[in-house]
Amino acid sequence: MAASEDLAETVDWMAGIAERRIQDAIDEGLFDNLPGRGKPLDLTENPFEPPGMRAVNRLLRQNKVLPPWLLLEKEIEASRASALGTLARWEAAEPGLVGSPDYTALRCAAREAYHKHLKQTNDLILKYNYSNPFAFRAPVPLLTRRRLQEFDERFGADEKIAESEIRTEKSL
Repeated sequence: MAASEDLAETVDWMAGIAERRIQDAIDEGLFDNLPGRGKPLDLTENPFEPPGMRAVNRLLRQNKVLPPWLLLEKEIEASRASALGTLARWEAAEPGLVGSPDYTALRCAAREAYHKHLKQTNDLILKYNYSNPFAFRAPVPLLTRRRLQEFDERFGADEKIAESEIRTEKSL
């Protein structure tokens, strides 16, 4: 039997004992005269919060001050939306620009703007991941190279840009 199965059986066994003891206490009436019986629980206080921090955290909460990583989450979402908005604007404008003498310059400008927004989003994600105390909530950076490659495959690639990116990748 695996260790995880042993642990599950132990937890089930212990939970069974705890449930039986709680039920016995209810049957004996040990919970009948508790203070606050029948009233809602006061969940405004965090029992895990250090007593010295309660006043500070209450002031921050009342003034709607957010921790830095939550502010960064909002910035990341705005930056991601900006990147997707840049791509959407180009997708909407592109069919009318095909065949235009300025098409290549406009496509390059749209690609550069898209690249700039992707880089900005990834920079914010990196900053967030360094400042966030909860690693399980860490957002994954956007795959810039793949997204730009998809852009180039869909709308065509400028040879100068492709060559400079190949040189950059080789130097890394």
